[in-house]
Amino acid sequence: MNQDVGQIAKEWYEHNEPEGALADTILRCFFVGTIIRRPGFLLMGETGIYDGKAILAAPPEKANAWYIFFWASTNPMSSYELCCEAPFPLEWVVFKRRKKIKALRWEKLYAKDIGYHGRYYVST
Repeated sequence: MNQDVGQIAKEWYEHNEPEGALADTILRCFFVGTIIRRPGFLLMGETGIYDGKAILAAPPEKANAWYIFFWASTNPMSSYELCCEAPFPLEWVVFKRRKKIKALRWEKLYAKDIGYHGRYYVST
């Protein structure tokens, strides 16, 4: 795939979100969240508190979840590799899929593609 991840984000937001949502997400992540951008990879997220039903923005020291607004890679990535991109682990990874909030435990996502169970996860 020769497409830039910035272009992928632009097209996805144009197709799936209201006008201006990409700019809002970039600004939000720039000021209170995290943007990880390198050749072939883009992740925009924010820390928050997940209570099993909803996620509320929270500073990293109080957070138990990452809310992923958007991520894209021009190369195939495992969920393990995606977890390795996060600045630090939190209990939950939360995202929107088909207009519904979904949440996965960090350990489950981290271990999914490497054949381990979450109990083998070790933070460094």
